[in-house]
Amino acid sequence: MSNNHDIKLKTVMNIIDEIAESNDEVRMNELEAKLHEITGRTDINASDYFEYWGWTDLEDLAKTFLMPIPIKNGLDDEQLAEIIIKICECQYSESETDYQINVLEKETGLYNVSDYIFFPDTVGLSCNATISEIIEKILADRKNN
Repeated sequence: MSNNHDIKLKTVMNIIDEIAESNDEVRMNELEAKLHEITGRTDINASDYFEYWGWTDLEDLAKTFLMPIPIKNGLDDEQLAEIIIKICECQYSESETDYQINVLEKETGLYNVSDYIFFPDTVGLSCNATISEIIEKILADRKNN
């Protein structure tokens, strides 16, 4: 199974690279359709990923495309806390962190949940808030949402 995933990852990376270098709109549309087919995701818009190298690397972007769209699964407080801890402790790759932030957004209803983690002073916490304080604030605000 891992081999199939590796093949998909390499294929998606090649398509992203070709999109990034293409000036042909017809070809870009073809490549975008191919991405949709391989990933099963129709939310990918090729034009959003020109010059991706300015904000991420090719492999992380491809991994992001291969992840499912997060849906609300009704995670409990402990499961949400575990995700928050792993994000705060940098236990995820860039693509995994982005995915888990999207999961937290879906689960909590907080569109700015990343602010709680990365900029806690913008949500009423100290800029040096502990992980426990961040978790408590996210859970409290989620429950008040």
